[in-house]
Amino acid sequence: MKLDDHADPAQLWQYAERYLGVGTRAYSQYSADLDIDDAYHPQRGPLSFALPTFWVPYDSGEYLTNTIGSRLHSMYQRDDCFLLPVHPETFAMAGLADRELLLKRCRRGPVLEVVPSANARTTFVCKMDGAPVAPHFLKLHFPKRSSRFTRRLRRPIISLQLWVSDELAAIEAPYLPEVGGGVVGHDRREAWGFLLREPRPRHEQSLRYTVPLFALYGQDYWAPSDPTLLEQMIVRSGESPTVFTAERIVRPMVRLWVTVALATGCALEMHGQNTLFTFSVGGATNIMYRDCGVYVDPAVRQARGARRQLPEINVISRDVEFPREQVFSLAYDSFMGHHVFSFIASLAKDRLGVNTVELQNVAREEFASVEGSADLLPKTVYYYDSTLHPDGGWQLVDTGEPAEWR
Repeated sequence: MKLDDHADPAQLWQYAERYLGVGTRAYSQYSADLDIDDAYHPQRGPLSFALPTFWVPYDSGEYLTNTIGSRLHSMYQRDDCFLLPVHPETFAMAGLADRELLLKRCRRGPVLEVVPSANARTTFVCKMDGAPVAPHFLKLHFPKRSSRFTRRLRRPIISLQLWVSDELAAIEAPYLPEVGGGVVGHDRREAWGFLLREPRPRHEQSLRYTVPLFALYGQDYWAPSDPTLLEQMIVRSGESPTVFTAERIVRPMVRLWVTVALATGCALEMHGQNTLFTFSVGGATNIMYRDCGVYVDPAVRQARGARRQLPEINVISRDVEFPREQVFSLAYDSFMGHHVFSFIASLAKDRLGVNTVELQNVAREEFASVEGSADLLPKTVYYYDSTLHPDGGWQLVDTGEPAEWR
């Protein structure tokens, strides 16, 4: 893809999500797996698809919010019911008969026209019953496997993400706020539904263009011989490849991860899909984050005097059996270090002559510059074991590898 071919920010973002990730999902034996019909596939599917919705009365479900105000609520919430979008793949799964019967008693809502993002179950909403609407995202229940896990979206994880979104808003982190959602059913563990996500940060004006970070170093599905966005942006900037990569990507990513971890106890999962790169025509750039489904360490929170009640799930030492250091290593060393920095460093070395050690030194310098960061992580890198566990289970193992990016 050539940057000059996409002047419209929404179209650029959608194209980057769907087509600029070739070669970026090669970091594990399951990373490229996506169990989805071609009709909804990010690459093989049409430009958009129809998403059915249902008006669910409150005696059949619940609409959830946090403290972040949003105009999106008026689109999805009424006095007596709320609008539940359902991914078409959900109806193709067995074991949903009770929910299907419940939804059949609900009035059909407007049809949403949506564009799939890279992970398929998060969609850009473009239109409602054919009329344009305020841009926003829907994260949907998707009871099929993408990468390592089945992507169900049940009430506990929705509540967690709204809780974490509040935490990130409180420290004015650059991220896309999750502001609400709804679930069908009243079983706190099994009720499932959707999340609403804003397309812009709450506390600051984002730059005009946004792409997932993997779009910088991935190849174009339709034009594999085109230079990567990273190469194009470096040329536009006039900076050296080392300076651009180190100061506009590596350093701000490390700073954001460590700042959030120490301020909130939340371990952001800053892999190439959840990390966003924003930029302007004039050359300004920034790093942002999305997806608040992360793990929380109560010890960090206690040390800083936080008294807010913890979320129901994903709390280290309560429902997460692994020590904080191992879980944080998964997020920092593996998701960000191995899944992102190693790919960027390889491209920068092969195409631009950048010395990988120089990038690693910048990451180490930034990590060490924040007081308390050294206590967060172990000496070696932890990652998932090689087994697909039932019911979303997971195990961490010590790879024995030294941490290269801290």
